[in-house]
Amino acid sequence: MAKKYYAYILISLIMFAGCKTTNVSQIPYKKEYSKFVNELAIMHYPECPQMDVDIRNDEMFVSKLAAGPNLIAQLFMIFAQSSANEEDFIAFNDLIFDVNIGEILCNKLNTKFQLCSYFHIVPQGGILKNKTVWQLMEKKDKDVQDYAQIGSTLGIDTILEADVLSFGIKDPGILSDPYTFIKVDVKMTTAAEGTVIWRDIVQARTEITMKTVDFEDMVYTDVEFLKKKLEEVTDAVSELCIEKMGFNTNYTYLLEEDYIKRTKHKINIAEKLNELNVLRHKNIISSTDYDKSRLELIERAKDIKGDGLGVEAKMSSTAITSPTVE
Repeated sequence: MAKKYYAYILISLIMFAGCKTTNVSQIPYKKEYSKFVNELAIMHYPECPQMDVDIRNDEMFVSKLAAGPNLIAQLFMIFAQSSANEEDFIAFNDLIFDVNIGEILCNKLNTKFQLCSYFHIVPQGGILKNKTVWQLMEKKDKDVQDYAQIGSTLGIDTILEADVLSFGIKDPGILSDPYTFIKVDVKMTTAAEGTVIWRDIVQARTEITMKTVDFEDMVYTDVEFLKKKLEEVTDAVSELCIEKMGFNTNYTYLLEEDYIKRTKHKINIAEKLNELNVLRHKNIISSTDYDKSRLELIERAKDIKGDGLGVEAKMSSTAITSPTVE
């Protein structure tokens, strides 16, 4: 009896090993907070977790059934699956060694905030180039002085921190296809007082519409396919973040590649918004000109059926028609 008891403990430890728990006091975002937010910086922690991989449930299903109620056999199956998952973990993480999920998430949040809110966002490149800010980014438990220093250095009043808790690929079992997932702790803090005005755990998953075996073959022959799937789930969680803050996300379809292909003007609005924002950040154009040009750019990108001449003519006197942006 004692042997069985210890065996069950061992199984439990194996099943829950590596799970990361979070104790986060969630603070809902209230619309009235927006009137206090003008200049926003979006940051991620330099340390990012490695990708989780758990895609062996399909192939182990029949073996586990064949093992029946035999505890020793079941333990061997668990060890075999754990070993296979470890091999996948190493192989898949080697394939995406150059992917920084935190950076991708912040870039997507940056563009979507520009598209859906009236906040002025610091370009991500401006944050990463600042040594003082980079050093403070490494601190997960920042104090009031840290937030004040970031605020004065970047000239902002609000900071949004995105902490990627976990991400990866899972296959629930024989009746399901694999999917990508991501879990993020987002925290918005005032720079002056270090007051948290929003904090939440945001999670997303996107289905991979193919069998696990086909997916594995695709990953090893085309690593860009794996990176694309991770980018898709990162995009999905960034969308949820915007929604949770109460902003209208109807225009985010303007960022999709398929939409760009259908438009007459072929505007990559993510690229144009970020270029325009850099001009504002470098004081080449004023914030007022940026706001005006941003709205005109969005209207132009929305113009699918029309010839866009009315909007294009109005834009001729703004920074958006300069060679730097166009």
